[in-house]
Amino acid sequence: MKFELHAHTFYSSDAIVSPEDFVKTAKIKGMNGIAVTDHNTTKGWKRVLAAGKRERIHVIKGEEVRVFHDGRKIGEILALFINEDIKPGEFLEVKDKVKDQGGLLIVAHPFDFLRNHFRMTEEYKDHFDGVETMNARVLFDYFNRKAEEFARKNHLGMIGGSDSHCRYEMCNGYTEADIARAEELQKAIKNRKTKAYGKKTNPLIHTLSALTKIGLFTPKELR
Repeated sequence: MKFELHAHTFYSSDAIVSPEDFVKTAKIKGMNGIAVTDHNTTKGWKRVLAAGKRERIHVIKGEEVRVFHDGRKIGEILALFINEDIKPGEFLEVKDKVKDQGGLLIVAHPFDFLRNHFRMTEEYKDHFDGVETMNARVLFDYFNRKAEEFARKNHLGMIGGSDSHCRYEMCNGYTEADIARAEELQKAIKNRKTKAYGKKTNPLIHTLSALTKIGLFTPKELR
């Protein structure tokens, strides 16, 4: 089964995909499930879940959360299989909130030094459940290869995601698991039974995200 595990709706300030198009696009592109991982918010959950029910595609509740160490930003994590909003905060506090909800803690694009790489991978490696080893938005394959090496070295699960902010790039990265039911995915990640696949997104797409973030491009529904 195939899953898109890192994607954003327009509830992220730099994305333009409606929750409904978000789900429809994942289904069209052959995914069995999709995680909604907006930046530091769960506002899109309700609409994505409703769309997932209509389209008969499995939805995983998640969030991309900014984390800190002694007040200094050190990167972002994907909190997957959670049930409540988690605010940005100190890494260990965020980790505890994810675990209290029975979720998984995935380090996002840890070695993408041109974006938000994770600055303390070694210090916190024992707290991760998995590593994003295929992020379609990286500019250089080296960043993903280094993430895969880190995951193998530390016996961590591997996931793939597009990190998409528009429909064009959705599912360029994805996670594959040899499971019979989508509900088994969480266990498969934890037990290192998943693989990450995909292709790099055209880097020009970053321009659209930048324009959206500074307010020069706004989805019609949000105007």
